[in-house]
Amino acid sequence: MPQYVIPSGQVLTTGDFLESVIRKVMSPGVVAISEHASLDHAYNAIVAHRIHAVLVVSASAAEPLGWATARGMLSYADKDRSILTARDAITEEPRTIGVRATVRDAIDDLTVTGATHLLVVEDETSFPIGVVSDLDLAAFLGHRSG
Repeated sequence: MPQYVIPSGQVLTTGDFLESVIRKVMSPGVVAISEHASLDHAYNAIVAHRIHAVLVVSASAAEPLGWATARGMLSYADKDRSILTARDAITEEPRTIGVRATVRDAIDDLTVTGATHLLVVEDETSFPIGVVSDLDLAAFLGHRSG
């Protein structure tokens, strides 16, 4: 029977690997930038953290506004970036998933909505504790042995 070794080192059998909780797959923490930050700051945050999106938050309440993705920012290559902000670069709405949700739930959500990132929250009203991206899920699915 095939087995999956998840990043924590736990070995899961074929029948249960998609029922793993998101906490085991997510990247802890969230790289965020103010909506008023320059587009260059958004580019630099992506490069410095080696990620493919930053969360843009409102300057007044730190509420998630959306994701500025590396791919989305490519469309600004020939624009005057000195007048553009991180808010201008938002290409994806923020979506959340509970920390106790499963890998299957995350795959379903990303597949149905076309999103690439989910903010992981303890409950509906809590601040995000991490992110699960399509890349995190691909890495999880790729840790297969046996």
